[in-house]
Amino acid sequence: MRLYRMELYKLCHRKVFIIGSGCVIAILIVLFLTKLWEEEAYVNGVTYYGYQAVQINRKITEEFKGTISDEKAEEIIEKYGFPHEAKEYHGYYMDANFLTRWVTEYLSDGYFYGWDNYQIPTYLKAIEETELQEIMEVTGEEIILEYSDGWIVYGELLTLGHILGSILILFGISIVFANEGQTKMLPLLFTTKEGKGKDIFAKIAAAFTVAIGVWIGITVLAFLLCSIVYGLDGLKCLTGISKMVRFINLYYSPVSVIPVSSFLMVVVFRSFLGIMLLCSMTVYISACYRSSFHAVISASICWMLPILLLILFGNILRLPIIWLLVYASPIYSVLYDSLVDVYQIWIILAWISAAWMMIGIISSYRRYRKIL
Repeated sequence: MRLYRMELYKLCHRKVFIIGSGCVIAILIVLFLTKLWEEEAYVNGVTYYGYQAVQINRKITEEFKGTISDEKAEEIIEKYGFPHEAKEYHGYYMDANFLTRWVTEYLSDGYFYGWDNYQIPTYLKAIEETELQEIMEVTGEEIILEYSDGWIVYGELLTLGHILGSILILFGISIVFANEGQTKMLPLLFTTKEGKGKDIFAKIAAAFTVAIGVWIGITVLAFLLCSIVYGLDGLKCLTGISKMVRFINLYYSPVSVIPVSSFLMVVVFRSFLGIMLLCSMTVYISACYRSSFHAVISASICWMLPILLLILFGNILRLPIIWLLVYASPIYSVLYDSLVDVYQIWIILAWISAAWMMIGIISSYRRYRKIL
């Protein structure tokens, strides 16, 4: 335990880790505020922005939340009207709120694909005439209307946060073994009464503790920011309809017809496995070098390798084994949009990630133990 505390202290009190942690938090808060400011709500001739718009959208949705029906859609349009005012370079109708945006998209003849490609809605369609009817037939359940914009922001915060967290782990953990060789501490460490084995286990345990701490910190921070401002409604909505996954023909994708809650649980679990695999990979690479600089560079290259392969050799993903390894890699595991491509086999990918993680831990121990 004493060795573990010492190793944990060394990792957590390095300037690069402390400053990096502060930067990750600051960047996430800036992204959150940026997304918050993008929210708009037009009610009774007044346009609200940012935090106020979120609260207005939440308030007006509360009255109509639950199972959607033709009667509810008619009441919404009767009360707030169809949006019709578009502006150049603006992302949606100027006079829309969450409810009118939802009804326009799914239950009207209107659409908005861009400020230069839209059609102003003129009438409501019956649910049985829309894609919603087909979705209900596929799922066997009614369509739920709730305010769900916060979960879109949460997904984006998770992705950016875990990418930044991965970079923090690369710089923070790459030195766990390599630094001892660089500072000529190996002979001293291995002559202590604790011996090689306990020292290696302490270093690995400390590295994983830091990685788990980074993952928890980012996941909890993103959740607190979104839940406090946007609330917890929307977990029962379908992923595709909530716009967490963007599809035109929603019922063609398995991931689009699952609840947001189920989607987010898989996203969070995959991100955890990705961070753990990254830690295992980084620890192993650290054990292969006696220079912290070379360990950091090598670990960073390995982390980015799937993206580099995709950019340089896109056709390589056509090979099934390469495709599986790429989507099980640390960097793809934290990209929540990547779940769209692999939802039906995400459990297989999870087992692949877990297997590689254990191989990395065992290889790290054996590699470092053979140094002397």
